[in-house]
Amino acid sequence: MKRIVLLCLSLVFITNLHAADEQYLISYKLVKTHTKETLRALWKKNKLPRAIVPVNYEVDIYEVLYNAKFVDGTMRKASGIYYVAKNPKHPLPYFMFGHGTEIHKGRKISDDDAQQGICLGAATNGYNSVYPDYFGIGTGDGNHIYQHAESEANAFIYMLYAIDEMNKKIGVKTNGQLFLTGYSQGGHASFAAHKYLEKLNDSRFQVTASSPMSGAYDMNGDQAKFMFQEYPRPFYLPYLLVSYQEAYKVIETDNIYSIFKAPYDSILPFYFEGERTHGLWDLNRILPKVPKEAVKDSFINMFLNDPNFTFNERLQENNLYDWMPKAPVQLCYCQGDREVSYKNSEKVYEDMTKRGKKNIKLNNLSPKLDHNTCALFAVMATVGYFDRFKKHGENPKMKDVPGFKKFLLSIVRKQEEKKYLETKSDHAYY
Repeated sequence: MKRIVLLCLSLVFITNLHAADEQYLISYKLVKTHTKETLRALWKKNKLPRAIVPVNYEVDIYEVLYNAKFVDGTMRKASGIYYVAKNPKHPLPYFMFGHGTEIHKGRKISDDDAQQGICLGAATNGYNSVYPDYFGIGTGDGNHIYQHAESEANAFIYMLYAIDEMNKKIGVKTNGQLFLTGYSQGGHASFAAHKYLEKLNDSRFQVTASSPMSGAYDMNGDQAKFMFQEYPRPFYLPYLLVSYQEAYKVIETDNIYSIFKAPYDSILPFYFEGERTHGLWDLNRILPKVPKEAVKDSFINMFLNDPNFTFNERLQENNLYDWMPKAPVQLCYCQGDREVSYKNSEKVYEDMTKRGKKNIKLNNLSPKLDHNTCALFAVMATVGYFDRFKKHGENPKMKDVPGFKKFLLSIVRKQEEKKYLETKSDHAYY
């Protein structure tokens, strides 16, 4: 009898220990494996030189579901993609990438997705790449809270927790290095993750370096000025208002759409509520070119004239220039960006260097390229910057792309600048 009781107690202990080990991971599924041959074919299809993006590892691609803390303190299901470099000779670092703005739910794992391609390229170059969808995007629950630092950071942090659990199941070991980056909203999200990870100070997840790219870190400063002029992405303002209403209730109303002028008060719920099957391009087409023209004058007057207006205060809370990161930082951007002002990056650099930060670099990739045409060069500068830490453990001169690759990229950049100035076509989307 005593032996039976001891056996039962042991089973309870083991069950509880197993539950503790799987606190955040819900499920994972191997969706695709890329061999070196399929990667070389994909690079050829996309005209991506292997001299710039080498193919060193085969890659397993997993769909991951996990639990993460939402803005109201509850745990919600979130999703992401995990790219695992196969059969490395030694443990590899993490490369976490925050994607650009989306409003629609659902996300396929696709070789044709440019941002997923960034993670795939990093994985075959010797990183285990992590691609969080954020809350309310992908197959996660609830709504997405746009440009909200804490929820963006939690999507990163809790996916790291889940991946840590998953690695034990699939036999993956990492070397302790953690690199954070992202483009556009992903620039804001990855820098927010850097801030909150350092605040958390979990010994398992210490940031090695971050390289946020073309993000809006000064939302009630230079970025807000775009709301009062013709702007290529007018969705930005209504997305912020709807998101911050859910996170903070910035307006004393039960219907946030009542602050919009007709017909936008009745049109916008179609894009932000329910299944959200439409994309940003659809939303851009129906909005006025000057974003403020979609909003009632009474709201605009409060924004401009009342510094204690709750929306202004909450924007200030989600700015990312007024903190002091310990790990090195590179800020990538292009001065020709018409979507996210390059002054966002300059603001971060100026404020942090005034407070004494030394290991921070401002990296202007082009004086001419626009938001999307800038992305390739920002990504290559970021990977080159991270590679220095990966190979040497430090990057004392804050270098990015090695000389030969920089020469090749300069040729490509000049071609892209010429093409952009001739066509004004800011192709792709980030």
